[in-house]
Amino acid sequence: MTSDPQRSPADLLPSAATQDRQAGARVDLRLIATSDLHATLLPYDYCTNRPIRGRGLSEIARQIAARRAGAANSLLFDNGDFLQGNSLADYVAGSTRRRRAHPVITAFNTLGYDAVTLGNHEFNYGLPFLSASLAQARFPVVSANIATRLGRSPQRDRTFVPPYVVLKRVVRDREGRPHRLRIGVIGFAPPQIEVWDRDHLAGRIRMRDILAAARAWLPRLRAAGADVIVALAHTGIGPVEPLDGMENAATALASLPEIDAVIAGHCHLAFPGAAVPAGPGVDPERGLLAGKPAVMPGHSGSHLGVIDLVLSRSLTGGRRWLVQGASARLDVVDAGRDAPKHLLRAIGPDHRAALAWSRQVLGRTRVPLHTHFATVAPSAALELMAEAKAAHVRAALAGTAWDGLPVLASATPYRSGGRAGPGNFTDIAPGPFRMRNLSELYLYPNTLAALELSGAEVADWLEVSASIFRLVPAGSVDAPLLDPHRPAFFFDAIPALSYAIDLSKPARFDAQGRLADPAVRRIVGLCHAGRTVAKDDRFILVTNSHRANRTRVEGAAQVPVLPQGRRVQSVLADHLRSRGEVGAAPVRNWRFLPMPGTSVVIAAGEGSARHLADIAHYRPQALGTDSEGFSHYRLHL
Repeated sequence: MTSDPQRSPADLLPSAATQDRQAGARVDLRLIATSDLHATLLPYDYCTNRPIRGRGLSEIARQIAARRAGAANSLLFDNGDFLQGNSLADYVAGSTRRRRAHPVITAFNTLGYDAVTLGNHEFNYGLPFLSASLAQARFPVVSANIATRLGRSPQRDRTFVPPYVVLKRVVRDREGRPHRLRIGVIGFAPPQIEVWDRDHLAGRIRMRDILAAARAWLPRLRAAGADVIVALAHTGIGPVEPLDGMENAATALASLPEIDAVIAGHCHLAFPGAAVPAGPGVDPERGLLAGKPAVMPGHSGSHLGVIDLVLSRSLTGGRRWLVQGASARLDVVDAGRDAPKHLLRAIGPDHRAALAWSRQVLGRTRVPLHTHFATVAPSAALELMAEAKAAHVRAALAGTAWDGLPVLASATPYRSGGRAGPGNFTDIAPGPFRMRNLSELYLYPNTLAALELSGAEVADWLEVSASIFRLVPAGSVDAPLLDPHRPAFFFDAIPALSYAIDLSKPARFDAQGRLADPAVRRIVGLCHAGRTVAKDDRFILVTNSHRANRTRVEGAAQVPVLPQGRRVQSVLADHLRSRGEVGAAPVRNWRFLPMPGTSVVIAAGEGSARHLADIAHYRPQALGTDSEGFSHYRLHL
């Protein structure tokens, strides 16, 4: 039987009488998802100016098409953190003459995404940029716990984007018969957004607890006729028991009865899989959270999440469709496959423009700037960042009430391996320093911030930094140095101070930055300009907006840094342009306390062997390369 080309899919739907006879019909519905793309559209690393395999939306576009072709009914979603993360994103956000849509939005439009939610990094460039980018979307954007004004209850909030959408689709059952299906899609994001981007969002964005918003909006979504509800949850996999304000709420969210499937994200992990341990409500083998199918598809286009639902029709009252079966899996990127030509045509001009922008020369560096060993020894890369930030603030505070206070600056190795892999290290060779190297040195579009701190508060700032290290008992052999639960980018160095870190002591602060043991201190011998730092000394500490907001020091005064809203990347660029040539061998201002007969093991990245002179005092020994490509070294303390 041939179909009439003049008839719409709705014309083919069965009558009510026919639907009665179709009770028990089964429909297969496939949910396809990406998450945490971070503007990685092509398999290209703008920082290192080279292609990368196994990353990028274009790498998985063919797999998206194949998964769609392999299912009678499918939907494509993205789970947030798509607008920020590389030089392409920085170029687009900084361009004042663009008339094109944001390339990520263009890619989503081209591939036909059905709905997306917002992640925390969508707000990094400010609300005007975000709103302008979303205005070009040909798909709904939803989030239930991001508001421009809070009401007496979540349902009275004025949400930044609609809390949910009901997608009306005509689907076919296993017999080929058409049915109307309403798929409810609701979004959530970490409530900490309000804190992390306070400089952009204060007074403009308010956040609700994820579970509170979910409990309020889900019944309304079901009442709106949703047969199936999918949660686009830009949040990690945490405990099944809800906690107020929890950042990682995917498991607790899945436990709510209205939700049928969960797309998780934010943590850059792969689920199902061994990266997430089993626990109450978490089944990493079957891909279940609180018994519901769930995926967390890595980051930067490394994985594609696929959830297959089996729906059964029921006309006996209540919901018209029930989930009778489900499976969840991840597809690893099939690297090297040709991207669809229509996608490359759509985003090619943006890629070429970003390349030209990223290759501009800002100055020169005399020495290598790398972060392979930045968490175990002073680093020229971190010293350059601190030097640029301190010089800018020192000049800005001249003639103010803060003029004359010692200006310190912290610096962080944002590219330091971890979940992003062995290529995720800064490694800038001596010679020209280009615009792309700014992203390699300083990845995020944070603005500059300065705090007035006491000597005791500065010491605690370093204690929080030192919490990334495990406790190392004296005499340990090849003890893992870094705590896997505390990312290396939580580490801060302050080059203007000298100090030692006692690894034989436990961390003073826990992984959330809370005081764990007031009696313990790892930071010893803290000095400034050759003098011991007293607890009531006063300093200006230059950091960034995210650090200042996230690592709140009780009672710390925010110091106005003029002009307001200056991005750290811009400060670094100006420093390079004004100096022309930068970089010096790192000064050994901090160290681990000696522990004779004790050794630890660290992982570094590709090319780290070229920089072993920086850690020669540890008598490093190469232990080989693991399956991921990390180089492991033994350090003698």
